[in-house]
Amino acid sequence: MLRLRISDVVRATLSTRSGNEGWMGVSPRGDEYHVVVPVDVQIARGVMACNRPTDGTPFGGYAGWLYFRCPPYEDEGYDDEALREEKARETGARLISWLASYEIEARLHADLQVHDSPAISETRRESSSYHGRPINCPGCGKSWKGLSELIRDPGTKLQKYRACSEDFHLGRYVFSHECGTKVDVPVTRFARIRHGGRSLIGTHACPGLCYYETSLRGCSAACEGAIYRRIAGKLRSRREQGEI
Repeated sequence: MLRLRISDVVRATLSTRSGNEGWMGVSPRGDEYHVVVPVDVQIARGVMACNRPTDGTPFGGYAGWLYFRCPPYEDEGYDDEALREEKARETGARLISWLASYEIEARLHADLQVHDSPAISETRRESSSYHGRPINCPGCGKSWKGLSELIRDPGTKLQKYRACSEDFHLGRYVFSHECGTKVDVPVTRFARIRHGGRSLIGTHACPGLCYYETSLRGCSAACEGAIYRRIAGKLRSRREQGEI
C-alpha cells in the first residue's frame, strides 16, 4: 500500500494567486511517489493536453508515471493556512479514488495536524481580547464564552447574513436562540478584516445574494464580500451535517 503524506499534498496545493499549481506523480507499480511543484499553469495544460513528452522533462516528472493535478485553493487572505489544508484534504480524497481506478491502493498519512475549515478554525483561535469576548443573548441573558461555544450550542441556529453593501466589514450574522430571541454577531469576529478588496455590488458580476438576508448560499464572485457568504454557507452546511 502506498502511504501518501498529507503534508506533501499540502505542499502541492498552491494558491490561485501564484499562477502555478502542483502535481503528484505516482510510479506505475504504486510503490513510490513524488511532488512536482511549482508548475506553470500554461505549461501544465500544454503538456497534459497534447504535448506529452516521452521523458516527462518539460513537466518535471518521470516517463511512464501517473500524474495527478492538485487544484489550487482560493486564497482570500484571512486564513490561508486553513484554506490550503482544507483544499488539500479534498484533493487527497480524490487522489485516493483516482489511484484506485489504476488498481493502486493508497492511504493518506496524517503527518501534520490538519485544521478545520476556515470559519471553524477561526472560532477556535479567538486569541485577541475582542475575539474572546463573551456573546450574550439579549432576551434570556444566556452567555457564550466565544464563537465556538455559540455555534456548537444546539439551541442556536444561523438564520441570516445581514450584509452591509457600503462596507462588508460591518455585516452581521443573525442567530436564532431557543428562547425566541435573535443574537447577531459582527462578521469580523469570524474572519480577519481584509482591506483593498473590490465590491461587485450592483455590477453584472454580482448575483445579488446579499440583498436577501435569509440566503446563506456561498458566492463565487471575486468580491470582497464573498468571504462572509462562504463562511455563512460553511456554518450552515456543517450544522446540517451534524459536525457542529
